[in-house]
Amino acid sequence: MKKRQVMKIFVIVITALGLAYCGYLAMLYMGQDSMVFPGRPVDPAREAEIRRYFPRLEDFTVTAADGATLRGYSLPRTINGQPAPAVLYFCGNAEEQTGFFLWSPNELRPYAVAGVDYRGYGRSDGVPTEATLKSDALAVYDALAVKLGENPRIVVMGRSLGTAMAAYVAARRPVAGIILVTPFSSLAAVGQESHPFVPVRLLLKNPFDVVPDAAKVTAPALFLVAGADRYVPPHHADRLAASWPGPKEVRVIEGTGHGNIVDAPEYWKYVREFVKARFASPQP
Repeated sequence: MKKRQVMKIFVIVITALGLAYCGYLAMLYMGQDSMVFPGRPVDPAREAEIRRYFPRLEDFTVTAADGATLRGYSLPRTINGQPAPAVLYFCGNAEEQTGFFLWSPNELRPYAVAGVDYRGYGRSDGVPTEATLKSDALAVYDALAVKLGENPRIVVMGRSLGTAMAAYVAARRPVAGIILVTPFSSLAAVGQESHPFVPVRLLLKNPFDVVPDAAKVTAPALFLVAGADRYVPPHHADRLAASWPGPKEVRVIEGTGHGNIVDAPEYWKYVREFVKARFASPQP
């Protein structure tokens, strides 16, 4: 009798744990969109600030393939009377473009700067998914190329989630170079590492596998890696760099994390040097 009671309790406990685990998986599956795409509204005070700092700042509006309206900013510049080459920025998943424009126009003189917010971010319409964001990234690149006129020269730059969009564009459009800040080889790999007891690869709707795109990019690349990154540990950048066939420069900024790498003194120095070298070299 005692043995039966023990077995019954064991079955109840196992069943309860199983139900709890399934509930946890269901919670992760249902909540993943808000984790991958948390959205970020425009900071009105910061927008007013960048417009005050840079009076020539323009609204940059792009119509996506499905008709959604995407909104961001561009700061055109000229060199010798001709449109200057541009740096096109793709945000991390917790950013909107005003944060980048607060510093980049000064740090990237004399070049143009442009960026458009993802769907559901800033003032852009729509709901983000991997497929729509990648399609939108091409539309934004094409719109910027039209702005720059004949023989446009563009360096694409992405941070965190934005590195997937930058790589996607660089694999399909001519770019002078690509800058990858806190990059990863795939979002599924990052998620699996942080949730080792969850079948992340089976549950993730937007895996953002960057390696297939990276394998097609021959443009020079700059990897900026946060040495103390707890969200995307440096070995994820190592995996991506190993798959990169073109020229690449990997810079590890020690002591910085995923969010504060941009505050390191070396950050803009490395970006400026790379951009200057790309735009000084002949068009490929």
